[in-house]
Amino acid sequence: MRFSLVVTGLVLLVAGCAAETPAAAPAPSSAPPSSSPSPLSSAPEAPVAKDLTKYLPSEDQLESAGARRQQDRLPYVVGPNTPLHLVRACGADQPWDAAAQSGAQAISVTDQVEVRQVLAEYRGYSGEQVVTGLGQALGCGKAVIEDEELAVKTRFSVPGVADPQLGFCGQFRSVRVAACVLVLAHGYRALAVTSSGWRANAAEQQAELKRLAPTFATAFDKD
Repeated sequence: MRFSLVVTGLVLLVAGCAAETPAAAPAPSSAPPSSSPSPLSSAPEAPVAKDLTKYLPSEDQLESAGARRQQDRLPYVVGPNTPLHLVRACGADQPWDAAAQSGAQAISVTDQVEVRQVLAEYRGYSGEQVVTGLGQALGCGKAVIEDEELAVKTRFSVPGVADPQLGFCGQFRSVRVAACVLVLAHGYRALAVTSSGWRANAAEQQAELKRLAPTFATAFDKD
């Protein structure tokens, strides 16, 4: 009986010692501390409009040619909401229209005609390709200019202007007004110069456009 009590006492003593032993501290983690979240990358800047107005005649150049600027519009970056068409051959979009990435336009007048200038710079198309493509597309016999359909009657070229060029004249269907268009090419740019007005017939429109062509070509050909 005494032996049993002794054994029981030893068991209780060992259990009490075990209960008083502090728990071991957890091993330090080997993973590096988490870094703070990296800042969000800044949003891309909006494209900046390329100033193409330098390729249009200055007021002094126009004055020397007997013309004056009526309205000047700033160049703009062409996007989905601002498509740019030099000439809408057959009233349809052409492959190069979507590649126009910058443009500029202005309006000048003489005593006989109004002269509208539309300039475009293309991505992936040369100006010469645009001129050649327009010439082929106009085989349908019509173009749309300023939302008006023009029945193409004749074609012409301007001697002394070395740029790849396309000239044509016609009559607007909705009004009895003639118009002529001269398209020039240089590098990746193309320029359409359109003359129209009540005071001049097609032959007079063409003669006036030929007279003004060297002034527009001189400004347009700057590199």
